[in-house]
Amino acid sequence: MVFSSPGFLFLFFPVFFALYFVLPRAARNSYILLASFAFYILGAGALTAVALVLLMLNWLLGQLIARLRREQARAAARPGAARLALAAGIVMNLAPLIFFKYLLFLAQVLHDVSGAAPFATAATWKIVLPLGISFYVFHFLSYLLDVYARRIEAETSIQKFAIYIFLFPHLIAGPVVRYAEVREQLNLKYRRLVGSDVFWGMVIFCIGLAKKMLIADPLGSVVDVVHGPTVAMSTYAAWLGALCYSFQIYFDFSGYTDMAIGMARMMGFRFPRNFNRPYAAASITEFWQRWHMTLSRFFRDYVYIPLGGNRRGNLATYRNSFIVFGLCALWHGAAYTFLIWGLGHGALLAFERAGWLNSARWRLGSLPVFVLATLLWVPFRAVDLGQTGKLLRAMSGLDPAVPLWQDANRVLADPKVMFLLALAGLICLLGDKPFQRLRRRSLRQPLMMGVYSCLLYLLSCLAVVEGGFNPFIYFQF
Repeated sequence: MVFSSPGFLFLFFPVFFALYFVLPRAARNSYILLASFAFYILGAGALTAVALVLLMLNWLLGQLIARLRREQARAAARPGAARLALAAGIVMNLAPLIFFKYLLFLAQVLHDVSGAAPFATAATWKIVLPLGISFYVFHFLSYLLDVYARRIEAETSIQKFAIYIFLFPHLIAGPVVRYAEVREQLNLKYRRLVGSDVFWGMVIFCIGLAKKMLIADPLGSVVDVVHGPTVAMSTYAAWLGALCYSFQIYFDFSGYTDMAIGMARMMGFRFPRNFNRPYAAASITEFWQRWHMTLSRFFRDYVYIPLGGNRRGNLATYRNSFIVFGLCALWHGAAYTFLIWGLGHGALLAFERAGWLNSARWRLGSLPVFVLATLLWVPFRAVDLGQTGKLLRAMSGLDPAVPLWQDANRVLADPKVMFLLALAGLICLLGDKPFQRLRRRSLRQPLMMGVYSCLLYLLSCLAVVEGGFNPFIYFQF
């Protein structure tokens, strides 16, 4: 089920919260878990069994690791027992992820490298990816690693652990929430219904829905045309498609996480922020401190720092960065195009660290970062390497076979699209200081925020009824 679908907006969402608000406090956790299971089963079907099996195994393994670590501290267990249990847990979680998400890609790579006949038909194999597996596997991994590091105690209640994993706002596409961030909130004693949380949660939800329905989806329709087989390719069309996708993926994904954060807040949960206006960043380093922050933090804390971070000299730092961005690329998708995107960002970070790239010298604000990010979104969106090359050559204007403009491109010059591009650019590229002034002024007027949110909700619902809905981009990951 998709947050922007009619079934969710007009049935699941109102019914869930209407019952949640009137239920006795003692019944709310059970109700959340039941509703979350129903939500996931509607989307994943029989593949729900994968998540349920991993849920039970990780719950048991977390308690085993915690017990072994306590015994190890008392010298009552072998020093390597807890580490062995942790290693088994990592393999246990990564094995289904690799099978469902990467088996076809690995087979394709083996065929490309060796030409082995058994892998020649890999593209025809049918493997269905369980909904949200990339996200809930990362939740399991962060939980086990934190238990092993003794940053948290293992959860003894299977109900609370299941709510942490299956809580429907973040289950499918994040944000990546650590157990420590919601541990107290899983206890009904510490989670109360507060009127201000319900109000601001609804405001955040409406803003996220508007981002998706009123900005991301209309721009996405242009992107689909540019990447389609019948487009009249030109430099104009290629750049228009790239700019539209750059804004589409931001408003689509940040819209989803806004909706998730808003709904969680209405229930009394506080999820970590996932976006902080990344296109307003002054460097690629800062961009990654603002984009999908919970995923960046996951790779930083569980991969980059354990590898040595930036403590072992420049070469080791560059190596660690490329490893992190290679893994980040593959997490997003099993394809060469994603590797280009990830390693491209890794290279830009290395250039910044070496002093070869310093966009501040150009005195163009965040525009250079936005352009570089937009160029790297091209392979991210492209269906294959051939389409990536075709679009980048067209954008360069150096391909004699591709004109700067074709009359057939007039269909792409829709005034609504131009308005949305201008609006998206204003929202994303406006400096932090004026943006924060506007934000503070808005927060001081809750009545007006409520009115605006209701209007955005109505407009978004009209967009759903009129034009249908598209799945969120990050659902495919």
